[in-house]
Amino acid sequence: MTFRLLLAAYTLAAATLALGACASTPSNLDDDLVVRGKRIGAVELGMPLASLLAIKGAPLRTAPIVDTDATTYTFANGLTVGADDKVYWIITEDARFHTAEGVRPGAEQISARASLGKPRCVETRDETTVYDYGDVYFEVGNLDGRVKRLGVIAHQRPCAQ
Repeated sequence: MTFRLLLAAYTLAAATLALGACASTPSNLDDDLVVRGKRIGAVELGMPLASLLAIKGAPLRTAPIVDTDATTYTFANGLTVGADDKVYWIITEDARFHTAEGVRPGAEQISARASLGKPRCVETRDETTVYDYGDVYFEVGNLDGRVKRLGVIAHQRPCAQ
C-alpha cells in the first residue's frame, strides 16, 4: 500500500510539472529576430506604448511625426519605433537584428534580394533605394550596395509611382 501511495504521489507530481511547463510564460521574444509583419526582437507591431516603454526603457530621443499624433522613439539598442498609442512601425540599423533568411543591416543588397525574392515595389531616392515586400522592407545605400535599415510596418505603405 505504501508503494502505491508513493507511486501515485510521484505520478501526480510529474503530471503537475508537465502541465506547468505547458502553461509556462510565453517564449522569449528578445531574440534579435525580425519577423516579417510582426516584430523586431521584443518590440511588436500593435504593442501598447506603455508596454514598449516598460520593455525598452526611456528612449535616447523622441521626435514628433509631422501631421500625426505619433512620435518617433529612438532606443539605445538600435531600434527606432513609430507609435501613437500603439507601435505601428519598427526600424533597425543594428546588424544584430536579422530576418530568418539572414537579411540584416550590413548585408549585401544582392544577398538580401535573393533571400527575400521579388519586392512589391522599389523606390530609388537620392542616397538609398527602398525594397518593399509589404510585411518587411529594407533600404540599401546607393553607393555601397549594403542594407542600411531593415523594418516592419503595420500597414502597407503606398508604392511610389
